[in-house]
Amino acid sequence: MADAGVSMVSKRLAPLIEEKVREEVCLLLNANNEAQNLSEKLKKISEVLADAERKGVADPKVKSWLEKLENISYDIDDVLDEWELENIRQKLEESEDGSHQSSDDSWEKKVCSFLESVCLCFKQTIQRRSIAKNMKGVNRRLDSIAQENEDEFKFIPNLDRNSGKDFQPNPSNSFVDVSKIHGRDIDKETLVTKLLSESSSRGDDDSVPIFSIVGAGGMGKTTVARFVFEDDRVKNYFKLLIWVGVPNPFDEIKIAKAILEITDKDSSSLCQPQALLQSIKKSVSGKKFLLVLDNVLDDNDTKWEHLTACLKSGAFGSKILVTTRNEKVTKITNTTYVHPLQPLSDLYCCQEMQGLPLAAKTMGGLLRYKASLQEWRDVLKSEMWELEDVRKNLFPVLTLSYNELHPVVKRCFSYCAIFPKGTIIHVDKLIRIWMAQGFLSSSGSSASEMEVAGRHYFEDLAMRSFFQDFSKDEREDRTITCKMHEIIHEFAQFLTEKECLIVKRVDGGAKVVSGQNARHLNIVEADGKINMGGPFLIWQTERLRSFFCSTKQIPSNLFSQLKRVRSLILSDCNLSDVPKEIGNLIHLRYLGLSNNPMKDLPETIYNLYYLQTLDITYCDSLSGLPAEGIHCLINLRHLLNYEASLDDFKLPQGFEKLTNLCTLDEFCASATGNRLGCLKDLNQLSGTLRIRINGDLDELEAGKADLISKEFIEVLRLNVRSAGTATLEALQPHPILRRLVFRGPHLPTWIITLTNLRSLTIEFEFLGNSGMASSWPPLGQLQHLEDLTVKGSGMKRVGHDFLGINTRAQSATSSIFPRLKTLTFTKCWIWEEWKDISQEQQKNTSISILPRLLKLQLYVCPALKALPYFLVHKASSLQRLHIYSCTYLKSRYSQGRGQDWTKLSHIPEVIFS
Repeated sequence: MADAGVSMVSKRLAPLIEEKVREEVCLLLNANNEAQNLSEKLKKISEVLADAERKGVADPKVKSWLEKLENISYDIDDVLDEWELENIRQKLEESEDGSHQSSDDSWEKKVCSFLESVCLCFKQTIQRRSIAKNMKGVNRRLDSIAQENEDEFKFIPNLDRNSGKDFQPNPSNSFVDVSKIHGRDIDKETLVTKLLSESSSRGDDDSVPIFSIVGAGGMGKTTVARFVFEDDRVKNYFKLLIWVGVPNPFDEIKIAKAILEITDKDSSSLCQPQALLQSIKKSVSGKKFLLVLDNVLDDNDTKWEHLTACLKSGAFGSKILVTTRNEKVTKITNTTYVHPLQPLSDLYCCQEMQGLPLAAKTMGGLLRYKASLQEWRDVLKSEMWELEDVRKNLFPVLTLSYNELHPVVKRCFSYCAIFPKGTIIHVDKLIRIWMAQGFLSSSGSSASEMEVAGRHYFEDLAMRSFFQDFSKDEREDRTITCKMHEIIHEFAQFLTEKECLIVKRVDGGAKVVSGQNARHLNIVEADGKINMGGPFLIWQTERLRSFFCSTKQIPSNLFSQLKRVRSLILSDCNLSDVPKEIGNLIHLRYLGLSNNPMKDLPETIYNLYYLQTLDITYCDSLSGLPAEGIHCLINLRHLLNYEASLDDFKLPQGFEKLTNLCTLDEFCASATGNRLGCLKDLNQLSGTLRIRINGDLDELEAGKADLISKEFIEVLRLNVRSAGTATLEALQPHPILRRLVFRGPHLPTWIITLTNLRSLTIEFEFLGNSGMASSWPPLGQLQHLEDLTVKGSGMKRVGHDFLGINTRAQSATSSIFPRLKTLTFTKCWIWEEWKDISQEQQKNTSISILPRLLKLQLYVCPALKALPYFLVHKASSLQRLHIYSCTYLKSRYSQGRGQDWTKLSHIPEVIFS
């Protein structure tokens, strides 16, 4: 992980040096020269880190050297923070001075301004001297680190990260005792059935079908593949069985030689790639073969294509079976069938092993030599990562996957040891914490570049099975939460050892917590108890970069101790007052205060110039942010204020200057409160935005929000209550919007311009017939809409305008709601008629209405008399119809009693309730 730390500070240092040279500051005090020296030394050290980290796994001295280097990289990062902060403050002060000057300044004001400038200059000189001194100290420590390498270790520079990885021997002749394989019979039967199936015997391009077994390291992928490989049905079906352990990186020459060792041993001595591939093509020609490629990690599609192209000569029915821990491999290989290997059930594997076969095997080998009950209990109480057998036998397997990661992604993964086992991890929150720790860098080309990089890092880890138990928002097609397998969590703890510390307070214990060796500390209440016996103290926390606390009483000395903290999360801590000392935490980037009863925040919060994320969700006693100074939060990217106030959450003057803001959960506008014009220049807003308008605003003010320019917003929740027509029309969003939740008296006309819309929820504010428009926009023309929900419609009739077709028969081909899958109407109390299409249109086969509708739900529509023809005949894909509290429909269509039941009987699932 030292590699990631050095890389991180090097990336920060280069642009800072360039800026300081350009501005010609700090030269007198030699800070810039020190920085130049620092940059050159870091570059030189980074050249040997690949070799050092490889050797550090087994050599304690090397590991200690890496730890010292990592500590230095942290200290450099702190110095760079101070350097940047001095520059930020200077620019802000100059900006404020410029705004305060006027043409008629008095002589007294000019004297005061001159004295302030002198004081500021003196202050800056002291700050720069301190920065130069700190850099000089870091340079000396780096000299010592470099000298230690030259005298003792002599690491090899620019070593390929994949060098030293041995080619796996070909185990095709090894014997597998299938009687000792437990819990994998279903997996074997599924795979054997797939492999012997003739229906998947050739791809579209005549390629050999590929089947992949995917799972985390230690899950038993190779064992299952051998289980299948040794099955008598497989041996009888395929005339040629080939097993190859795949080297990493993917080496087509070594793989080709291994294949030829079985198919044509005389050709295996060839050296030219083309000759080898041609020999393979000849040796498998006309033969039905099964090729197992075990442990494929490299996702280089070009190399893969060269190998698979020569296998097309095999007979019809040939197959390739791949085992991999990297889901990306299944994509580049164009896999026909992916078999995700799940953990073993508790029937075959004890709960503590979380279904991981290799962990069970390792633990079994350990307990085998424990003779007494007390020895077994001692093992049970131990942290797995501390057990020697686990370190030797289990973690090396996981290390193979870990070593494939980019250094920064390694850091992102190991940081997750800060979360207790079984924690539901919110992905967006995790990415923001990674960003706060400096793991996500930005070139400045895009405002959300760091968040996008973080999402890619997460997906990379997920693909390699470092995360599991995903929950997804299907409407937005993104992962919301996940968990870590307990063994994977143990591995993360093993990697970080004392760097990430989790303290559980049980029965009022842990009154004094030492963070002496920790960089990241998480204090949690055990067993969900609320009161654990009063406040406690923490000490030796000056090195902490993360502090999470979810106890009901936080340490009394907290805010004076965390001098280097980047991420501070005090959620649900019964925090009624945030001390002004929080403004001294100058490195802070993530501040989580959610679900606390505080009524206000101190103005010193605006001293947190580096703050990127402020989380005040569910702080319902909080009326708003402090009145003066929000413009100083120039790095604020995420303001998480969902339900942060029972009333309108007040945003202070200057909020409109936060042009880097990417997330704003809620914005409440009114004639006397927040003005919609505040949103005008916040064009980097992304994700979900909720806008609530209390009362009627004029069209001009609504237009100032300029929602149509906010192209990164994917979900808009618009609550306009009693807004007038002109105001609604002025709130038109960007057409790229994916989801809209609209609550108001009537629909704006711009709704049909949202051509990218996937999900639409309409919640009418029922104001009686006079408050409703007399017609619908042609929603059926929304070509990408997949989900439509209508709540509380005050209309008595839904007509052809809803579908977007004319009352006359149409000759041209029409597709109405072409992609809609789910349609829901709920609480439409006075809805009586759903207008049908004409008989001519019924006969017109060129009109396609709801061709992909799978689910229709009608809830509490007591006045609706009948369903239209197009629903029960044109919507040919309908699978589920749920009718709840709809008196007339239940009477008319219920099975056995309804006169029109036969019109619905073809639908697979019809539910009345």
